[in-house]
Amino acid sequence: MKKIEWHNEKRKLSEVVPTDYNPRKLEPHQYEDLKKSLEKFNLAEIPVINTDNRILAGHQRIKVLVDLYGRDY
Repeated sequence: MKKIEWHNEKRKLSEVVPTDYNPRKLEPHQYEDLKKSLEKFNLAEIPVINTDNRILAGHQRIKVLVDLYGRDY
């Protein structure tokens, strides 16, 4: 069995592609809580994308980061 190798790479928010099937939605108070957390701590856990830049985990974090800093962040 081939071992999966993970690595980190930087991407602009404009380069990542949300998946259509993301079931999570934020309530307004959850959005504000996440926004405050990102402003204070930045990313404590980085979003996960696959090899074609499709988001696997972190849709809501990315959405808030786009609202805070724009798509060129």
